[in-house]
Amino acid sequence: MSTSRAPKLRYIKPDDVAQLIRAGPSRRPEYLVIDVRSSDFVGGNLPGALNITTREFRDTGATERLIKEHIAPRLPSLRTVILHCMRSQTRGPYAADALLRSPSLPPDLDVVVLEGGFQGWLRRFRGDKALFENLDEEGDEWEDVVYAEEGSRLEAEDSRRLREGGRA
Repeated sequence: MSTSRAPKLRYIKPDDVAQLIRAGPSRRPEYLVIDVRSSDFVGGNLPGALNITTREFRDTGATERLIKEHIAPRLPSLRTVILHCMRSQTRGPYAADALLRSPSLPPDLDVVVLEGGFQGWLRRFRGDKALFENLDEEGDEWEDVVYAEEGSRLEAEDSRRLREGGRA
């Protein structure tokens, strides 16, 4: 019988994440934001987010290494891992599911997906500089990528591949 827990994908509201960020650096050890975007990462991100693409969640071994390198060193203070992609519809949930299925993930660690992804975050908090890093507010090309239709040529290739049933 397998000892890995059954995955239960949960979402977190942008306002709850914003509250964590606004609480300041003293709260940072309690949560970790992992942004799984690839080519669509350039142009802005949540403060302190690690950019770890879905390719790093491609199999059990890769996910185990990710946990060992980025999650284990933050224990025991780390309580929540927040994952997201552009919309949190494909890549973010895929990565969260991979973490939840990993037998190396500490059982008391909360793994959640940012509701609405970076696109929703930008729509909700644009103008609040404290909630962004590296934000390119003048890049027309970047705006096209952020607001690209799901499945369009501007959307990241790994997202399309995952939706089509392949591995990123």
